[in-house]
Amino acid sequence: MLRRPAGLKFFMPMVSVIMPNFNHARFLVDSIQSVLGQTLSDLELIIVDDCSSDHSSEIIGRFSAVDARIKVMRHERNQGLSRSRNHALELAAGELIAFCDADDIWESDKLELQVRLLESHPNYGLVYADSLIIDEQGAPTGRRFSEIYGLPKTPSGSLFGDLVHGNFINILSVLMRKECVRQVGPFDERVRWVQDWWYWLQLSRRHLFLYLPRPLAKYRVHGRSTNVSQKRAYCLDRIKVFRWILRDYSDLAPSAKANILYSMGVDLCSLGKFGAGRRLLWGAMRCSFADVKSFGRLCKTAVRLASTFASK
Repeated sequence: MLRRPAGLKFFMPMVSVIMPNFNHARFLVDSIQSVLGQTLSDLELIIVDDCSSDHSSEIIGRFSAVDARIKVMRHERNQGLSRSRNHALELAAGELIAFCDADDIWESDKLELQVRLLESHPNYGLVYADSLIIDEQGAPTGRRFSEIYGLPKTPSGSLFGDLVHGNFINILSVLMRKECVRQVGPFDERVRWVQDWWYWLQLSRRHLFLYLPRPLAKYRVHGRSTNVSQKRAYCLDRIKVFRWILRDYSDLAPSAKANILYSMGVDLCSLGKFGAGRRLLWGAMRCSFADVKSFGRLCKTAVRLASTFASK
């Protein structure tokens, strides 16, 4: 299904790999090499340099001069991850889309394994995998992405009901059909830090997801990582997406609504917005009363609500 006539190979790569970069020159060589060194070579690498001020352009130029599979776009001003990925999607010629940020690394057989899985599972729109966590120097931390962002009990199939509670899909581990982009559209540029989560949510209403437990990538955590340097902005973006979920998906179960309201309340309290946070925690309790299965959530919410009065 995913195989094309050999004569089209040089005009239409099988996979388009999207790599946004902003001042990641110290990691860029390893990231580019991990993509170009894939055992499946039928790919293009689209690098969007988001107005870097380091020597990223020199590194990108050195690689693009010797490998015709690389396409390069440079922003004259910094525009963020969402727009960088969207500009790359506009250039993408492959029927499969993958993502590798400029500070992350792929295992050499990532694409080959995932393409094979999508070929054998034509009803699935996306395949994702686990990732190893590495530090700034590239050394393994001994942890996996799935240990930090817990997977649902059934990590393959229809995952919308699980994704409404939070993101557990690491974008650098994803390979998806271009048909997904045609249906959902670009990344929402109103979301700066969790745009991938909102994308998977929308996509999971239409497509089945397939999980591969083997780690196929290395996710680098360092001083400029989103979850380290932008905690407040990340939290505000999470709240924004939770609001959109409540707005757009009226068929949510009471337990799901209670969990979302609880998460929003906790996030707001962590930002010092205790009044708004308490109102949402009260809302979570009301939703929990409507669902006999939510007794545990009800107790947890009550404890959290009480703690907000002690915190102020």
